[in-house]
Amino acid sequence: MKKRVSWLMLALGLVAAVVGLLLFLNLTNPSSVGPLGILLVFVLIYAATFLALLLVVRLLAVIICAIRPVRETAVGQEKSRILQKRITFGVAALSFVPIFLISLNSIGQLKFVDVILIVAIEAVAMFYISRRV
Repeated sequence: MKKRVSWLMLALGLVAAVVGLLLFLNLTNPSSVGPLGILLVFVLIYAATFLALLLVVRLLAVIICAIRPVRETAVGQEKSRILQKRITFGVAALSFVPIFLISLNSIGQLKFVDVILIVAIEAVAMFYISRRV
């Protein structure tokens, strides 16, 4: 039952973020909303990206567990909890990529070198997440 609620909350959050973003973009003008409105757009983009990636990763985890079942032991549960934490932090770090790309594009600074720099920053972030958590 708890897993169903988790899936439902992720799906509802994703739908709410996407609908909120679409409504905000269609009902407002960027020049009239000010900095807080632009910040809200970035927050909604981040939330939608985070929830979509988390749903995809959890779906892949379910498929992998169906193919190769894991033993239910205390050590296995602890490893699973740590892996779940790493995955969540990794998805949180990867969700910043669209924000970086949109921000750089909005000021006319998005070039191939900048994309390589974003990939390098994300690689370093994923390395630290994998080692610290």
